[in-house]
Amino acid sequence: MCVIIKVALICDISGAAGVWPKRCTVVSKASLRLAGPMGIVMWLSNTICINRSSHKDAISAMQKASAAAKRDHVSVFIFPEGTRSDNDNLLPFKKGAFHMAIQCQFPIQPIVIEPYKRFLDHKNKVFEGATYRVRVLPRIETKGMNESQVDELLNETRAKMVEAFESMKVSTF
Repeated sequence: MCVIIKVALICDISGAAGVWPKRCTVVSKASLRLAGPMGIVMWLSNTICINRSSHKDAISAMQKASAAAKRDHVSVFIFPEGTRSDNDNLLPFKKGAFHMAIQCQFPIQPIVIEPYKRFLDHKNKVFEGATYRVRVLPRIETKGMNESQVDELLNETRAKMVEAFESMKVSTF
C-alpha cells in the first residue's frame, strides 16, 4: 500500500502514527538526514531518501523502493507534495508515489490532517495545545492500472484529498 499524506509540519508524522501500517517505510527528501534527531530516526527506520536535485537519481531511488516494497511486503508512506507547506492549500503532487502504486499494483491510502491555523500562528510563532483531526479516506485501488494512467490516478487522489482538506478547514469539533 502507498500511504499518501499532506505534510505541513513534523506534527504530521506524529499525527499519522495512529494509522501507520505495521510494516512500512517512509520516502523522504535526502536533506532531512541532516536535520538532527530527524536524521537519526530516518536512519533507524530505513527511510528511503530521495535526492530531489537529480531527477535521474530520484527515479532510480523510487524504482528501488518499489522493488523492495513489493518484495518485502511493506507499505510505503509518501508525502506527495515533495515539501512541507504551511499554507492552507495542497501543493501540486509529484508523480513518484503514483508511479510506484501502479508499478507495484498497491492501493493508495490517502490521509488528510486538518489545517493548523486554528492552533498554530507561524507569523507570531505561537503554538497552542490542541486536538486535531486525521481523516483516513477510502482506499483507491490500482489493480489493472498501467503507466498511462498515472496522471489520472494522481488527479483523482489529489481531488479527494483537496475536498477533505477543504471540508476540514470550515468544520469544527
